[in-house]
Amino acid sequence: MKLKVSFIIVIMAFLNAHSVDCIRPLFDYFATNFENNALIMPGEMFPDSLHQEQNGLVNTIKYHWTGTHLDSMNLHHSCRALDYEKHSTYISDWKIDSTKVGKVTKYDWKSPKDRWHFTVYRTKDSVYIDLDKEQHQVFYIKNDTIHEVNNWIPRQWIIYRDPNNESKCSRKSDNGFIIDTYEYEMKGNILIQKSIKFDHKKYFKAPGPCMGGNEYTTIYYKK
Repeated sequence: MKLKVSFIIVIMAFLNAHSVDCIRPLFDYFATNFENNALIMPGEMFPDSLHQEQNGLVNTIKYHWTGTHLDSMNLHHSCRALDYEKHSTYISDWKIDSTKVGKVTKYDWKSPKDRWHFTVYRTKDSVYIDLDKEQHQVFYIKNDTIHEVNNWIPRQWIIYRDPNNESKCSRKSDNGFIIDTYEYEMKGNILIQKSIKFDHKKYFKAPGPCMGGNEYTTIYYKK
């Protein structure tokens, strides 16, 4: 009887969690997230919470939405080794206007408080991010690969699917370094994104607590 129950539990877990092709949700992530997941544009996914760790440093964000509008974020930063902890709430004051012409949707993002403005032009498979009329960043999908172009920090990176795991994508720099990896999983109506940003810096001595090292981030999205 116990064996039968265990078998049912395994089957239910398999049915409840399944893999997701990483290309489309990752493109949406790059097209809608700016400034370390703090500025959110309209997209296919709405983040519910974020958990991030890096060498003892822990950051969490809880997002609060009304429909497609992000009302606020509860932020928590801590480093046990340095006995540091901070809680704060950010009330979003930005306004997003959108217009659509043909297949292109234009988003104008404005923050009266920060006096910051940027414009995003988006189609199904491409996004052009104009930050200040001088700096721009482009992501587009071609042949099941996401291409990233940045004119401010000149680079042409690619994000490609793991040939042995469709749920996992890697971002590679011009010189062949793996910048970060992203892996997706669906549990019920929750999409889970797990990423690792690799620290390629060469240190003369080991960094102190809560400094340096790989960055591990998990974001939970409600579909």
